[in-house]
Amino acid sequence: MVFIIKNKSASLFLLLLILASPSLCLAREKVVGVLLSREIAPYVSMVEGLESRLNASSQRFFLDESGRPYSLGGRNATLNPRLYDALVAVGPEALQYLQPRAGGIPLLHGMVLNPRNVISDPQWQPCGVGLNIPAEAQLASILRYLPAIKRLGVLFDPGNNQAWFKGAAAAALAKGFELVPLQVSRQGGKLEMVGDFARLDAILFIPDKSIISKAVIQYVIKQGVLGNTPVIGYNRFFQDSGAALNFLIDYHKVGQQVARQVEQLLSGEKCEGEVPPLYEVVVNDEVWRALRKGQ
Repeated sequence: MVFIIKNKSASLFLLLLILASPSLCLAREKVVGVLLSREIAPYVSMVEGLESRLNASSQRFFLDESGRPYSLGGRNATLNPRLYDALVAVGPEALQYLQPRAGGIPLLHGMVLNPRNVISDPQWQPCGVGLNIPAEAQLASILRYLPAIKRLGVLFDPGNNQAWFKGAAAAALAKGFELVPLQVSRQGGKLEMVGDFARLDAILFIPDKSIISKAVIQYVIKQGVLGNTPVIGYNRFFQDSGAALNFLIDYHKVGQQVARQVEQLLSGEKCEGEVPPLYEVVVNDEVWRALRKGQ
């Protein structure tokens, strides 16, 4: 009798295992769709960081010159958002493309400056890692290296960064120095700079899509060196061109930051919103020594 009960128990166990097996087969690996605005080094570095940290498979897509996504190969030749568990937009154009098409698929972004200016939908809630370094942190670092600063010129286009400047100006006054607007605008394809470049203790570049000309950046840096005025930049190009102080964003680490957010969403957690990028403050020792000699 006991022997029969054991067999029945074993049979019942096998039956349950068979019934459960279809659901086990349904379990699949999470897949993340990644759309890059362009195939350029900073974007690729960010995606490499994303993939190095992500506990899920991913597929890359790129936008072509006409704004249509394409793939270099893999499972899907076309980008269908519904085939992915999460979507990552790399750069502003990718975000503009995916935001109205994502539907209920979680959408995150990376390498986007001022995402609220990219997406006009007031109901949209940003989720990802931006390129905006908090003004308070920047000003605190500048004050650490230039403790006697009184007038800091800021190059920016009001159409892109007026809100940033307004908030930063208030923060600077609280720290005991003044931000001087050096406003930039494009007129008929030409770049015009308006502002008082005299009597400045330093000049700060902030990320601004209107100020991307290498010639303009190098000209301002050269004028700063000639006038013994340190220039503060925000990427490796400024460093190599002679900026005295630089806020360098690590794009690889930005990708890892985005990967952490993707995993939070895939595990059922809510998005923490937009977070600032990881960066380091780097001093150009050679330029710094030259500026000190000129004082």
